[in-house]
Amino acid sequence: MVRKATNKKPKSIGKIFFKFFSVTFIVCLILFTSGLGIYAAVMNARPFDSSDGGGQPAGQTEEKIDILIPGEGIFATEFQNSKRVNILLLGNTDEGLSDTIMLASFDPENQRVDVISLPRDTYYDRDGKHGAELKLNAVNHDGAAAVALAAHNILMGIPINYTATVSYDGVVNIVDAIGGVTFDVPVRMYYSSPSQNLLIDLKPGEQILDGAHAVQLLRFRSGYSNGDLGRVEMQQAFVKEAAKQAMAIDKLPALARTALDNVESDITIRAMLYLVSKAKGMDGDSIATYMLPGASGRVGSSSLSFYLRAEDPEIETMLRSFYAPPPETTESAIEEGEETAAE
Repeated sequence: MVRKATNKKPKSIGKIFFKFFSVTFIVCLILFTSGLGIYAAVMNARPFDSSDGGGQPAGQTEEKIDILIPGEGIFATEFQNSKRVNILLLGNTDEGLSDTIMLASFDPENQRVDVISLPRDTYYDRDGKHGAELKLNAVNHDGAAAVALAAHNILMGIPINYTATVSYDGVVNIVDAIGGVTFDVPVRMYYSSPSQNLLIDLKPGEQILDGAHAVQLLRFRSGYSNGDLGRVEMQQAFVKEAAKQAMAIDKLPALARTALDNVESDITIRAMLYLVSKAKGMDGDSIATYMLPGASGRVGSSSLSFYLRAEDPEIETMLRSFYAPPPETTESAIEEGEETAAE
């Protein structure tokens, strides 16, 4: 159901670690700082991975963070020297497509998170594939590790450490476990597709969305002036609000149980503890969001519309803004430089 929001002050919430589509990754992190006994023998266990594994780590950092796909390309040195942990976040449909694709890059030294959204219609060439199979979301048919490799290639060789996947059914369960998410729906959202067994019917305004209506919000795309890009922006806004509200301390037990049942991830207990220790004291101002630079268009004679990745220099500018930023120039540094030049 959809309930009108009240004017009651929100309950006290903890600090935000970082946002991502399923909210549950935050819950997973909290779970392992809330009294769960952990022993050295299980530090490398992957409690959210019930599959037989599609991709195996290629190595580890000195902090024992796994490297699923090592960094390469023009940023190879920056990738290698950085302490960042990159997690590919996937929201999957019943058809096995990745409807939401985000790369969350956590910088533990500077305590910030940069989240890059990759539109699901992004063109990704693969041998032997045609039509809609050339869209990034279709790569998920080969597993999360395959999507991670695609994201790695699209983002100029960025390393991938872990993947985390949740289905829309999982989102319903997670949002319901939170007790609903208060969100300001910006426009009237209506869409009906019997063939998809999909009905979206949301009115504008601030309201408390339960799991089913939260999924309607996340799936709506036909009413945005900029198409699927508008939908991605909405997903980012919703996830930020859901993450904040998921941190209410009295909701953690139910969220922890729900996370275990609804998330597939290859992250280890050791990695979660490391991330938690480095995330203490963070807040919402530590999060920045980005969209893969590009534009909609067609490829060859295909009648399908794709999201076409921008040229490398534009991607490089985005990545350099947080992976290899230029050193800060301060007044003292300028004065020191002038004195050196005078000598």
